[in-house]
Amino acid sequence: MNEPAAIRFFHVWDTYAKVVASNYMFHQELGVAVTAALRERFGDRPFSVLDLGCGDAATFAPLLQGFTLKSYKGADLCQEALDLAARNLGYLSCPVELKQADMLGELAASRPQDVIYTSFALHHLPTPLKAEFFKAAAQKLNPGGLLLLVDVVREEDESLAEYHSAYCDWLRGHMVELDSGEQDAICEHLVNNDLPEPCSLLQAQAQAAGLQRISLAIPHRRHSLSVFTLA
Repeated sequence: MNEPAAIRFFHVWDTYAKVVASNYMFHQELGVAVTAALRERFGDRPFSVLDLGCGDAATFAPLLQGFTLKSYKGADLCQEALDLAARNLGYLSCPVELKQADMLGELAASRPQDVIYTSFALHHLPTPLKAEFFKAAAQKLNPGGLLLLVDVVREEDESLAEYHSAYCDWLRGHMVELDSGEQDAICEHLVNNDLPEPCSLLQAQAQAAGLQRISLAIPHRRHSLSVFTLA
């Protein structure tokens, strides 16, 4: 990787680290809900995990402490993020595999899993590919397993353009630890890349794929955790 690309990567990751540290995207509340869902379903039983769009795993890795894992596999398009994930997951005693791959490709290639987890990644896919994601997840989920989907969502009567505008307005008013350049960079990324859906559409796609939602946590109206299992 050339030096300018490296600088860009670590600048973006530093900004996101500030967002997480200040809990602007409600990672703490969502993490509590993820941990509760895993504990309720598996208790002390070991389970396997496929983490799609894992990034550096900095927010998910701490949630796995106290559980016994059969295996962990993380997939992300960014090799630099995977290098950081290797360090953040270093405490795990189970086999750990980190692969540079896209979400749908890795999901299709995966063996069946007890837990399929993705956090703030699915919204990058257009609507038809989200439906394909749910179909593939249903095929790759072991009986009794869980699909954990942490993501941003639109309100039911909100257009994509309205979402982009409202989220950027909210961001500028609430993410006060970020300077204006960092706020601008997030908004530019959001407008050019984010394609969130209403919760009802995601639930309908999951149901059509043979999944049922068993819980929904919304600590903020645009940030949610949906938990699905095989119908």
